[in-house]
Formats: sequence, C-alpha cells, structure tokens
Amino acid sequence: MESIGSEIDLVSVESIEQELTLLVRRAQKVHLRGGPIEQVVERAAYGILAWLHDTGPLRSSELAAHFHLDASTISRQVAALEQAGLVTREPDADDRRALRLRLTEHGRSVLSTTRAERRGVVRELLRSWSPEDLARFASLLAAFNAGLGEHLAAHPHTAQEGQR
Repeated sequence: MESIGSEIDLVSVESIEQELTLLVRRAQKVHLRGGPIEQVVERAAYGILAWLHDTGPLRSSELAAHFHLDASTISRQVAALEQAGLVTREPDADDRRALRLRLTEHGRSVLSTTRAERRGVVRELLRSWSPEDLARFASLLAAFNAGLGEHLAAHPHTAQEGQR
C-alpha cells in the first residue's frame, strides 16, 4: 500500500474502513425474497445466480475463481442451489467430461424478482441524491470493487472463507 500523504488522508481512510464495516454488517441483515414462492435468496446464492445469468453457463471452477472461493465451498453452495431447483448441470460442449452450471427457468425467475427488489431498495435509499452524485458514487464504488478484486487475486490468503 502506498503511504498516506496527509493526516486528512489517514482520517478519510479510517472513516472509509469504518463505514465499509458498517455497510457489510447492515447488508448482511437484508434478506430479500425472490420468486413466486417467496424463496429467501441468501447473499452467496444471489451472487452465484447473478454471475451465471450475466455470463452464461460456467464450470464450478470458474465460479470458485471469480468469487475467490475454494472448490469445496462453491460445491456446497451449488449443491444447495441445485436442490432448490435454481441451477442445473449440463455437459460442457468443449469438454464432454466436464459440466457447466446454468440457471433454470425457476432460477431466472427468482433472480429477476430478487434483483428488482434489491434495486428497489437501492433506488429508495438514493432517491434524494442528484444524478451527478449517483454517477460519481457508482464510478467510485466500481473502482473500489475492481481494486478489491485485484487485491484478492494477488493475495488469495487475505480472502476469508464465507466472507464474500
């Protein structure tokens, strides 16, 4: 990490760390429901469903790499999603010995409902923000997440199991 240039920078970094801690703690308390049967979609499940939707079918190893998880953790999470009927396994067209995970129609429906609910909560929380502040926040948050992703890729030992 580069050295902090001033006392103001240090105070800002401390404040950001505290606010991120509070954000993560509060975000973990929000459990949204998705789909016609009001199925609870946990944070880890939502991330996997969203990534499969956005990228298309993937191998478990590709999911594990994206989320900085080990194979056994992703395997347990995927097994729960399969049992719930949200994902299914299909042969990999490039390698018939391998399997790819893809969303089921039920998984798409649950994800769509959950995404709409999550985005509604965010929209409500940010309704008083100016368009400029929204754009700036989105840009800064994306840059922060990109940096965090690079850090986790370069320092995999800093990723704690179950904390994504």
